[in-house]
Amino acid sequence: MPASQVREEEKPGSDLLVSQLSQWADILDVPIADLLEEPQNNLSSPIRERAKLVRIMKTVKAISERTQEANIGILAEVLVDQLTDLMPELAEINAWNNVGQRRSLNDLGQIAERRISCDSIVSALRD
Repeated sequence: MPASQVREEEKPGSDLLVSQLSQWADILDVPIADLLEEPQNNLSSPIRERAKLVRIMKTVKAISERTQEANIGILAEVLVDQLTDLMPELAEINAWNNVGQRRSLNDLGQIAERRISCDSIVSALRD
C-alpha cells in the first residue's frame, strides 16, 4: 500500500470500508472494535489486559518473596504457575521493589558508568 494511501486512511474523517478496517485490524493485530472507538487511555484492550497481568504477577511474586508462612508461599507459587500458563513471558517478571531498596549499596546503576562533561552541566543550568 502506498504511503499516501496510508496517510489518507489514517485521517480521522476518512470513510473506510469494513474490508479496509478488517485489513487494518489484521495488520495491527487488534480487534476491529478498537479501530472504531476512541481508546480510553491510548492503549488497545489487549495491551491493557497484558499490563494488568504484569501488575498481578509483580504482586504475586512480592507476596511469594516476603511471606513467612508456608501456606501463603504455596498459594503464591500456584498463582505464578497459573499466570505463566496464561502468558508465558510473565515468568521473567520480578516482584515490586521495596521503597528505598531498589538498589543495594553495591549497585551504582548506569548513571555512574556515564561520563558527563562540565560543559553539558553548565549548558543544562543555563536552560
